[in-house]
Parts: sequence; C-alpha cells; structure tokens
Amino acid sequence: MSIVIGTSYVWNIMAATAMGLQAAAFAGCAGRQRARLDLPHGAEIGSRETQKLSDEENEQFARFQRTNQEHVQYLPLAQSSVLLAGLFYPKLSAYAGLAYILGRFVYSFGYISCGDEGRKYGAMLVCPSITAMLGASFYGCFKALNIV
Repeated sequence: MSIVIGTSYVWNIMAATAMGLQAAAFAGCAGRQRARLDLPHGAEIGSRETQKLSDEENEQFARFQRTNQEHVQYLPLAQSSVLLAGLFYPKLSAYAGLAYILGRFVYSFGYISCGDEGRKYGAMLVCPSITAMLGASFYGCFKALNIV
C-alpha cells in the first residue's frame, strides 16, 4: 500500500495549524490574566508572587494557568495524530481535528468560567476526537503492513 497525499490532506495541515494557534491564543490569555493581576512573568500557581492575591483571584489565575498547561500537554499528541491519521484517512481525521479544536475551546472557557464542572462538555469532544485520530492512525498503519 502506498500513501498518496492528496489535496484533502490540506485540511489536516490546517487543523494542526489551528491547534497550534489555539494553544498560543490561550497562552496569551494566561499572560494577560497574569498582567491584569500584576504578577511577574514567571509567576506560577502557588508561588510566592501569588500569595498577595485574594482567594478568588488566586483561583481565577490557577484556572487560566491550568488551561494553558493542558493545551501545551495535549498539543503534540493532537497535532501528530491529525497529521499521521490524515495520511490514511484525511477526511475522518480532519473532522476529528475540528472536533478537538471545538472541544478544547468549550473545555477551556467552561473551566475558566465555571471550574471543574464547566470542563465536562468540552471533554466529551476532546477525548473521542483524540481516540478517533489515534485509532485511525494505528489502523492505517496495521492495514498498510497487512496485519489486518
């Protein structure tokens, strides 16, 4: 089985690029939140710099930071999955990539505004989309190797 990269693969590249931009946008949101609270650039959750914050400000800061960290943690998996699965199933993985982007958006804003309860709706899109992309990638590999 040979892999032919067609024009539909461009959607996978766009999805991977959008994932990177989305992560950068939420890093910017976290940075603006840090500036709004008059915290130095390296301030982290639970650091000395955050001790001056009220409990509400500290919780808000923590939510922005966690959201940014979760974007960074999942970005390599999401981007590589949409690109690799796209070699075998470009449409399926592009749609799954879109679901990931939308899910991550809902997850992030839900978590920032409502806490733990707010992120469950986004997780309902993020988790299945990652699973679909990983499954498509592995299945495509197994099929190319004549294992299945």
